Amino acid sequence: MKIAIWLSLALFLYPYLFYPLLLKLLGKPKPLPNWPLNWPRVTLLITAYNEEQFLREKLDNTLALDYPDLEIIIVSDGSTDKTNAILVDYPKLKTIVLPKRQGKPAALKAGLAEATGDIICFSDVSALFRVDSLKWLVTALLEPSTGAAGGILSLVASSDSTLGESTYSDYETKLRTLETNLGGTIVIPGTFYVLRKEDVTLPPLNIIADDFYITCSLLQKNKKLVQVNKAIAYEQATHSTFEEFHRKSRIIAGGIQTLSKFPGLLVSKWGFFIVSHKILRWAAALTGLIHFVLLIISNLYPWLMTGEIILIALALLGILWEKMSESTPRPLALLRHFLVVNVAVFWGFGGLLLGRQTVKWKR
Repeated sequence: MKIAIWLSLALFLYPYLFYPLLLKLLGKPKPLPNWPLNWPRVTLLITAYNEEQFLREKLDNTLALDYPDLEIIIVSDGSTDKTNAILVDYPKLKTIVLPKRQGKPAALKAGLAEATGDIICFSDVSALFRVDSLKWLVTALLEPSTGAAGGILSLVASSDSTLGESTYSDYETKLRTLETNLGGTIVIPGTFYVLRKEDVTLPPLNIIADDFYITCSLLQKNKKLVQVNKAIAYEQATHSTFEEFHRKSRIIAGGIQTLSKFPGLLVSKWGFFIVSHKILRWAAALTGLIHFVLLIISNLYPWLMTGEIILIALALLGILWEKMSESTPRPLALLRHFLVVNVAVFWGFGGLLLGRQTVKWKR
């Protein structure tokens, strides 16, 4: 029983603590190539659904990018608000209006069919690029072994209620950097990445996590993914724990669905990263639950069980605090987010099995 208690705790902590430490010990930063003399043509492909609130800011941001040969395509996936009317005010952009909402894979397919760039940059309306970010992403593709390059997606915490989400995002960014230093990460921000058009493998229309499917297809071709820290975009953090719970559930469901399509990756050279970064983190929700149940039924280590009960209680207090006040203490916000993410694993997996998760995305 003692071995099972400590082993389950170690498995729970591994993806969050031991894995990053191992990467830090083994990896070493590598410099980016110099900017090329002749920049390849890039198609920036933006997908949108009911984005009237944020669309103008995104399009103005895109038009201000410092890139010499840039084609901009925006696909409206059956939007029913003022999104399509706003697009009329931007005649320099190539717009595609799908009459019926079909989901992200269909929108990407429609946009890619019109793309003329040698390199494709996939983006959502939510990501606002720093002016030189596209150049840094494209520079990373000068290395032939690189299949795709993603930047740092910096979440802007709008209030204390989103502090946990933005802190978790910063942790993810550092983890992808450590993986890149060791040879390549296995996940990059879906709202902010580039790859060669010839390397794009569009997902089937029923795939939830289109970005993860596209990048997994690159890993299957033995192409590496890299995090480019000089390429930066900003995105508003989700406004509530409830919204973040459903967003994480969708991401987890999509990740599990996609990995089931690429079983060979688990025995490839990327297997260590996939198991450590993705699978054991998803499994942490279960291993943590098993660990806690073992503590209860064994009556061993009462001091450990007491400490864990206090942490869970503080996380629950954080959820209650958010409902009662606009300001949540930082420790409670972080514990709340950690609890929500792990509970979302069960909800997302169940949603995948029951068909509750669909390709029709929201912001």
